[in-house]
Amino acid sequence: MTLDEEKNPALSPSAARAVELARLSLGTMSPQQRVQGLLRVTERTARRQGFRLSPLRSGALALAVAAAVLLGVNGWQRGTRADRLSYEVEGGAMQQDGSVQADTSSRPKVRFSDGTEVQLAEMARAHIVSVDEQGARVALDRGEVHARVVHRSEAQWLFDAGPYLVTVTGTAFALSWAPEDERLDLRLEDGAVVVSGPLSGKPIAVRAGQWLTLWQRTGEVLLRDLDLQQGAEAPPALSPPAPVSAGEPGAAPVPDQPEAPASPTAAAPASPTAAAPAAEPRRDWAGKLAAGKLDVIVDEAQRRGLDAALAESSNEELSALADAARYTRRNDIARRALLAQRRRFPATQRGKEAAFQLGRLAETQEGGAAALAWFETYLKEAPRGAYASEALGRKMVIVQRLHGDAEAETVARAYLRRFPGGTYAQAARALARTP
Repeated sequence: MTLDEEKNPALSPSAARAVELARLSLGTMSPQQRVQGLLRVTERTARRQGFRLSPLRSGALALAVAAAVLLGVNGWQRGTRADRLSYEVEGGAMQQDGSVQADTSSRPKVRFSDGTEVQLAEMARAHIVSVDEQGARVALDRGEVHARVVHRSEAQWLFDAGPYLVTVTGTAFALSWAPEDERLDLRLEDGAVVVSGPLSGKPIAVRAGQWLTLWQRTGEVLLRDLDLQQGAEAPPALSPPAPVSAGEPGAAPVPDQPEAPASPTAAAPASPTAAAPAAEPRRDWAGKLAAGKLDVIVDEAQRRGLDAALAESSNEELSALADAARYTRRNDIARRALLAQRRRFPATQRGKEAAFQLGRLAETQEGGAAALAWFETYLKEAPRGAYASEALGRKMVIVQRLHGDAEAETVARAYLRRFPGGTYAQAARALARTP
């Protein structure tokens, strides 16, 4: 052993190799056991080479081995344990019990770190039960939530609604639970989910475009297909109930349309009945929509006189009429109902969302240019709205189709900045040439 080696307490190459070998092969021993074992290995190696470790060198070795063990254990734990998802609440506050409450003027949204979003509708209440690296468990106490769950191979999301459990890996849906009626409604926009609960001996699989209603009290199960728009590239987004809230002053102008919307004072074309008197009781179209009575809603509007119905119905009724008409392929009526919302309630949540629905209709009927105008209008009026991700994704697709990859790349990069885990993220990365 040289004088320099004696002065320097660093490990020799052979001892260092022994330490590394032991660190990699000692399994699940405690840090203390690892230190003792590594010292014995190192001492035996030193004896074979014909020298003994001095007390100074032996102490330095013990400290170095202990540090290597602790660093190795900590590094192994960091490398094998995925980080738990984080989340934040926008437009509201989370209570100490983990609950989030919406009122008549707010629609809080819970954003998770993987891009998943859960938005509460008017007067809904939900709470976060648990969160881990695979997903979260969310309990819906009452009302409706609209969720967009980012698809990941290892993801597992659970949504409780009364006695029912909805298991999700990646999809978009609206889920509502009415405890007073013991009724669940699930409207699936894309993906697939499984619903388990007391009304079925086995889980119920729900696919994109379907609407499931369960009545716990009567034991009824209703599953109907809502994907009725032919030629659409994706199922139509199902509008969850939204509050009538004040929007920004000065709504954006409505894009020009090939047909002028019906005027509130125009005579009903070929309608044999006069407009119903203003004192006529309101029809429960929202309730009938939830019950699947789609034809009944449209028929009542036509019997009432479509122009009168469009001029006198509430914002909520117009939403129900538009949805019922879309789902029964009466797109002309749907379009007129949505335009009436835009004209009569331009600054409300539903009025803004009508622009998105008009864009979806335009894609299948009028072509890309008209649809693009509507999607851009929606994004301008509701940049953080429930359908912002879908609207920006559809805009990217249309711009690429109409103007080519170069212009679409700008939209793609904007999409990835806002929705890195969104439905159109893969297509956006291809356009933006981003891994």
